[in-house]
Amino acid sequence: MGERPHYTEIDHTADVGVELRAHDLVSAFERAGACMFDLICPLDEIGSGWSRRVTVEGRSGDLEHLMIRWLSELLYLFTSEQVLLSRFEIEELDVGGRIVAVVHGEKMDAARHAVRVEIKAATYHSLRVDETPEGWVVRVIFDT
Repeated sequence: MGERPHYTEIDHTADVGVELRAHDLVSAFERAGACMFDLICPLDEIGSGWSRRVTVEGRSGDLEHLMIRWLSELLYLFTSEQVLLSRFEIEELDVGGRIVAVVHGEKMDAARHAVRVEIKAATYHSLRVDETPEGWVVRVIFDT
């Protein structure tokens, strides 16, 4: 089962968003994935017996673009393979535009998993991936 990350839901007309904080950039990307799946189905209801290595390419130096590509790839696994993800282990994060990670979860089982929010996409609207003196702040609005 995945550990539920701390995040704040953002009220947004017809959509849902999150804002989270992390001590480093790797944790910020891992938590963003966890937050998205926690919105879809509580992470504490998702096992971790399934895993896949994921590589995501973005534009060099554009962390916002890389965040959208990351979340989009994770969402693609959910929609195409019906996999709920619960754990995210980033092995390589290059601000030049590349992520290599192993993601863990399980196949969706309608008898055990209730989808709370149907997320269609992560959007650029109000997107934020910023370093602050206290760490990293990420804000993402999801199209529902």
